[in-house]
Amino acid sequence: MRFILLPVATVLLMTLAMACQSTATPNPTSTPYPTYTPPPTYTPYPTYTPQPQPTVDRISATEREQLVWPTGPRDDVIPYKDAAAFMGETVTVEGTIIDTHRTDSVTFLNFSPNRSDFKAVVFADDRTGFPSPPGTLFDGKLVRVKGLIEEYQGGPEIIINSPAQIEVALTLGQAIPTACNCDCPAPTPCPVPASAPAPPLTDTTVITSAPSADNTEEPMVNWQDAATYQGQTVTVKGQVNNTYNSGKVIFLNFDRNYRHTFKVVIFPEAWSLFPASPDEYYQNKNVAVTGQIEMYQDAPEIIVNHPDQIRILE
Repeated sequence: MRFILLPVATVLLMTLAMACQSTATPNPTSTPYPTYTPPPTYTPYPTYTPQPQPTVDRISATEREQLVWPTGPRDDVIPYKDAAAFMGETVTVEGTIIDTHRTDSVTFLNFSPNRSDFKAVVFADDRTGFPSPPGTLFDGKLVRVKGLIEEYQGGPEIIINSPAQIEVALTLGQAIPTACNCDCPAPTPCPVPASAPAPPLTDTTVITSAPSADNTEEPMVNWQDAATYQGQTVTVKGQVNNTYNSGKVIFLNFDRNYRHTFKVVIFPEAWSLFPASPDEYYQNKNVAVTGQIEMYQDAPEIIVNHPDQIRILE
């Protein structure tokens, strides 16, 4: 019996020794658990790449000499690139509107691809004062904007509350001839020198046409044909058939069917420039009106900002 128990005890001791050795020393051939691999980090959407901006039209020195502004020569105009230096001041800024952007609440007239440069702003409540949407009316035009330069999001801007604050350049060939003592080749009319301003208008002043250098009549179009010149600056002639003053705008109509035919539009800011209220002054007169033809509610019209745009034909 003793001889039987001895081998059994030996086996048990060997088994326990092996178990302890296995616990104390890891099996070098065992495979460890895999290390933790975190999920891939979040990849954001690609950054916004703006569309190529339109090329700004450059006006040559020769072309600029051929420009005439309806309100006459000015010596207080600054280029749009200098607008930021006049924050808090009321000035007139000149430049070409290269693109526009409209939302439900505001229209932006941009002078540069860089949105931090100068821009003109028209809010929705003031858009109704224009004969057509400002973005359509002024896009691509060389203009002058008068108003208080304010800062918004780091850039200068002028808020336009009235059409009288913005003026579109005319070409010299389409401008109203003005007599002056200067050496200009006929039949090109001469611009009025800045040192010789026009005399003030009085109640007895008659706004009439000045003869051209070669005594030939300036080319004009009949008011019935005005719609065919949409978007162009031309001189339209005809008789003011009737007028209407709403208190917010004056219309000079050339036909009884005024809703669908050519008319002249004059906003209140310009009324004081005339010798008398335009609706009374031009009633039943034969006139020639120079300006850009725009369509409003399917009818052609010219917005007049200054008396020099209208001549009474004798």
